Amino acid sequence: MKILVFNNIDTLGEDFINRCEDFLPKWRKDQMLKYKFQKGRIQNGLAYVLLVKLLCDECGNNVLKNLPEFSYNDHEKPFLKNYPERFFSISHCKTAVAVALADSPVGIDIEDITRYKENVATYVSNDSELKKIKEDSHPEEVFIRLWTQKEAVFKYNGTGITDDMKNILNNIDCQLFSYKFGNKFISVATNEICTEDVFSNIVVNIDDIDFI
Repeated sequence: MKILVFNNIDTLGEDFINRCEDFLPKWRKDQMLKYKFQKGRIQNGLAYVLLVKLLCDECGNNVLKNLPEFSYNDHEKPFLKNYPERFFSISHCKTAVAVALADSPVGIDIEDITRYKENVATYVSNDSELKKIKEDSHPEEVFIRLWTQKEAVFKYNGTGITDDMKNILNNIDCQLFSYKFGNKFISVATNEICTEDVFSNIVVNIDDIDFI
């Protein structure tokens, strides 16, 4: 499994969107342009570009001649139609976009660490989780870590948020890995053997993406 994160999307602007329009296949360009605001277009285009970079790193630059196409399950979880042996997951927050590529199902979530809101935590956390959150000296970090883990599991399952969010972590058939960097948490759900090394050298900048 490999992960890439673009950590400061506020450095990108209209020029990046124009470059994406020239690079993306028509179906993805149409998706990107459906977003009304610039940030949504950047997040959409960047997620696809990071996925292409991961595929190029794994499969070679012939990927650029056979750009990924998506198919979807009944719950709108995307799969790679023309790279069926690969699995991927995409996440974004206000300031970053993250993509994971793996040889088996995977789910990823990234979130900024923001002010802890007890009403939100109560809505999505069970009693045991709430106890951990409230007793910690940094409740906002504990909460965001749990939140990203839950989101990652939902994406791994590919069912959307259909299960009990409070107890989704009680009975899972995957491994969970979480990593804090800066003011963010990123969590990955996978059944692959994984170590913290997967989170090393994951941050890229625009100069690392030389094909658009």
